[in-house]
Amino acid sequence: MPTNLLSHHSSLFLSPIHAQLKLFNLNLNLRFNPSLAMATLLPASSQKLKCYTVPVPALAPSEISTAEEEAFRRYSSPDSKRNGKGAAIVWFRNDLRLLDNEALIKAWSASEFLLPVYCVDPRLFGTTHYFGFPKTGAIRAQFLIECLEDLKRNLISKGLDLLVRHGKPEEILPSLAKSFNAHTVYAHKETCREETSVEKLVRERLKQVQLVPVQNQNTSSNRNNINPKLQLIWGSTMYHIDDLPFSTKDLPDVYTQFRKAVESKSSIRTCLKLPKFLGPPPKIGSDEITDWGLIPSVEKLGLHETKIERGMRFIGGESAALARVHEYFWKNDKIRVYKETRNGMLGADYSTKFAPWLASGSLSPRFIYEEVKRYEKQRIANDSTYWVLFELIWRDYFRFLSVKYGNSIFHLGGPRNVKSNWKQDRSLFEAWQNGQTGYPLIDANMKELSSTGFMSNRGRQIVCSFLVRDMGIDWRMGAEWFESCLIDYDPASNYGNWTYGAGVGNDPREDRYFSIPKQAKNYDPDGEYVAYWLPQLKFLPKEKRHFPGFSYIKQIVPLKFDSSNQKKDNFRRDKGKSSNLYFR
Repeated sequence: MPTNLLSHHSSLFLSPIHAQLKLFNLNLNLRFNPSLAMATLLPASSQKLKCYTVPVPALAPSEISTAEEEAFRRYSSPDSKRNGKGAAIVWFRNDLRLLDNEALIKAWSASEFLLPVYCVDPRLFGTTHYFGFPKTGAIRAQFLIECLEDLKRNLISKGLDLLVRHGKPEEILPSLAKSFNAHTVYAHKETCREETSVEKLVRERLKQVQLVPVQNQNTSSNRNNINPKLQLIWGSTMYHIDDLPFSTKDLPDVYTQFRKAVESKSSIRTCLKLPKFLGPPPKIGSDEITDWGLIPSVEKLGLHETKIERGMRFIGGESAALARVHEYFWKNDKIRVYKETRNGMLGADYSTKFAPWLASGSLSPRFIYEEVKRYEKQRIANDSTYWVLFELIWRDYFRFLSVKYGNSIFHLGGPRNVKSNWKQDRSLFEAWQNGQTGYPLIDANMKELSSTGFMSNRGRQIVCSFLVRDMGIDWRMGAEWFESCLIDYDPASNYGNWTYGAGVGNDPREDRYFSIPKQAKNYDPDGEYVAYWLPQLKFLPKEKRHFPGFSYIKQIVPLKFDSSNQKKDNFRRDKGKSSNLYFR
């Protein structure tokens, strides 16, 4: 299964953010309304719900550069020791960053010459397993491209570059190891079947490569049959897998039990320091690398570019990720009220919005942890600062569950093999997919997803519940559509979320229904969110926007439970017993 437009080396990629910042005069000081759990960068009055694109982060290029430089300064060490011999390869996957990247730092330490590689694997741009949606949609592809451009620029600033090759890693990496006589390929370990299958193929193919012994390296293995090795390193979670107080096979099936155990018995490792200089890259004989390859365009990936014309436009890359942490924590001081605002749906600052960079590996969860602790020390420690870490633990939990349960998180019955009568009605599904259900809260969320690649945490729970509870549609159809669209897609979080929402997850207590009237009343009481994404509703009275009757399209299905006799609504999260899923 499964931003950065700021350049230190080229002005080519500066133009989009300059254009956005010139086009939109954003009110970054707009305050939250905690009672509604909503914050928005747009004025509250309906007549001003215009078509805006909000860049995230919404900082000037100079501010992005300053935030990035400050983070690199604090996490760089002039005393890093390099004692290795020969050449090593670092295979970038979903870890597109320099800071706190253990695979990168171990590869550097164990070599004299380091070759960073990214493989544009065509399988990532095929179709989803069951229902044939594009595996990577155009918006996430564009975000990935920006992440790679930023990674390349940051590597150049450290004396390296990014070698980009198009093809399967199990074919590219052994060939490179042979050409550069690289003794080890370092990479971060993944947990789901498609990714681990590639790891297995790479390892097997590397065994077929025979290297030339490195002179002056006194190891007995230099004599005969020297094969490059694949060294996989855990680096995607806040808590390291080796530091858990239990094995993954004994992982609790209830999140609260897991959280309490790791909080009381485990510690979080500190971020690794980055060497000041990472070069030089290896040579082929006496020849330097001249063809580093091209980062593809969206069109070269077989997709059609999607221009974001409304809502949030996330900027890809580590530089933008570090700038967003600075913006949300330090400049706008929004972490102070995160717990009160996290269930909002409209605007950029109701939640952290770290998820896209966490999913691409442009941002380390341990870096966020250390920034939270720095904020608590310098400003305030409260429920909101803790809740950011609470959500990161949720993210960890789903990653560890994907190790425990393997492929079952993708199966119809989920980890518990629950038997249900699901429908695969294409016409019903397409109404949901296209935001044509007749329920403005559902339709607005689905239009935001297809237009921006993002949807609020609250919105994801609501549209999931509607698809599986009210429509009775096979949950895997929804999960695969999210896989296609989301810029913050990762298989463990996405499919873990959908199994929970469908009632087939590992926790047998999870079987929840989200009442649309109740959710609308609590989280979009004035209908501003639905009016923003469904402009035809903005002229209606606020109390009519969620149920506009004949002023809107016909409802495609009746609600399974109305607001008066709903089976079970999601109030436990509001009381602090979260059961979600996506880090916002």
